[in-house]
Amino acid sequence: MASAGAPAGLLITFRQPAPAPLLDHRLGEMALTLSSKLEMNHVPEHVVRFAMDLLDADAGALPVYDPDHDRLLPGHLVNLPVDLMTPVKGPRRGLMWQMIEQGKSILIPDYATHPMALPELARIGVSSLLATPIMHGKTPLGILAVYRFHDEPFQERDRDLLQAIAHQTAIALQSARLYQRAIRNADERYTLDQASVEIAATLDLEQLYQAIHRAVDRLILHAGFAIALLNDQQMVEYVYLVTPAGRQPELRLPLTHGIAGYVLRFGVSLRLSGAHALPAPAMQPALEIEGDLAHRSLLATPLVVGDRIIGALLAGHDHLDASTMSDLSALEMLAATVVVALHNALRFTHVQSLAMTDTHTELVNRRHFLHHLQHEIDRSRRYHTPVSIAMIDIDHFKQVNDSYGHLAGDHILRELAQRCRQHLRDVDILARYGGEEFGLILPETPYQAALLAAERLRQTVMAMPFLVDGQQLTLTLSIGVATFQPVSHPDPSSLIADADRALYLAKRRGRNRVCGAQELSTYAEP
Repeated sequence: MASAGAPAGLLITFRQPAPAPLLDHRLGEMALTLSSKLEMNHVPEHVVRFAMDLLDADAGALPVYDPDHDRLLPGHLVNLPVDLMTPVKGPRRGLMWQMIEQGKSILIPDYATHPMALPELARIGVSSLLATPIMHGKTPLGILAVYRFHDEPFQERDRDLLQAIAHQTAIALQSARLYQRAIRNADERYTLDQASVEIAATLDLEQLYQAIHRAVDRLILHAGFAIALLNDQQMVEYVYLVTPAGRQPELRLPLTHGIAGYVLRFGVSLRLSGAHALPAPAMQPALEIEGDLAHRSLLATPLVVGDRIIGALLAGHDHLDASTMSDLSALEMLAATVVVALHNALRFTHVQSLAMTDTHTELVNRRHFLHHLQHEIDRSRRYHTPVSIAMIDIDHFKQVNDSYGHLAGDHILRELAQRCRQHLRDVDILARYGGEEFGLILPETPYQAALLAAERLRQTVMAMPFLVDGQQLTLTLSIGVATFQPVSHPDPSSLIADADRALYLAKRRGRNRVCGAQELSTYAEP
């Protein structure tokens, strides 16, 4: 017998690897489980837990490789610092990038002394690391890593097992990616089909712009959107511009400014992240459109009809790396879907504009003036808001034509129209009514305010002589004003007749003056 206090024997235990049939069974269970996980975010969690259990690991991680941005996303971590949850991007340094580039696993039995060990992991007591890349053919999908905190390091046999798990994981991740791509493609096709139906149903440009924007909303995560068109003067017109602050006024910039100008000049699509990604040759920035590109992402693609570039679509985000190549592909497909309808709508609008515009003055013509007047009268009846008109005639204009010729007369008419428009509101409608006579619609303007507006025009024209054949020529206007009254004016022609009578009253009183219809009872016509 052993004496008291002396050891009675020695118990020795050995950690045996699981028998091969059992491992095969567990790997088969894993493959079966993963085959039902078609959502990308479900795969990493199951794989990490399974690998930790099978390899007796204390922690695990499965960073996922993002090829669009050349970075490693956290994927799923167990028992590791949350500091590691940030994406790994930038210069390809460290053990993880080494595995991605070489496609080889690593086994570090004494992690703390390794020259490439992360201080965050050494501090929490990681003693051994085993990691392997997850590859689909030659394409990296991610990295599977397990960690031990206790003294027994991983062995070579553990490497083989981890690689077997990584092989099954690659199949699951690729299946999940293909499933997600199929879902996205189906969503994109549906969105593009819906957009084509919407767009084909209208030739109205504003409705078309909004339909395109709705399609972008469904296709791409973005914080700003623009439709830019190339006009006849080779300027970029931002006809539809939306920022986080809302819809912005239309803007016109030179072709050398901004990403849209670059796309229109070179016919290329762009995916930018940060100012370092700006294309060459250099271009002038368009801060009012794109913001500070040093801190933003931007997608842009041309709108091409045949071999002609007519415009561009732009979508931006307030974060770097917010857009992927898949997003750019979706924007390109949308551009190809909508460009013919947009081109047709632009041509239709141009033809309409020609039919409604006086070619000499570029003002709306008489027909369009009458159409708008009917609309404003209908609105006045419905909402009880005032609307006034002014009939304007250039005094002694026949003498100008007789003295200087009709070409000089046409030049004066164009310049007069431009001067008048500069002193009117955007909602006011100035038209060439015929000859040297103009018509002016003043929406939501009562009688006295209309008299003041007409007087401002008269004084503006009189104060600025016209230059004709090197000589200064002062012109004056006679103007008649009338305000719509439902009882007195059953139709637009009756309102125009009152304004015309006031105009002739101004001429009889000596010209170069404004008269209102309310004066007609005092100065009755003979």
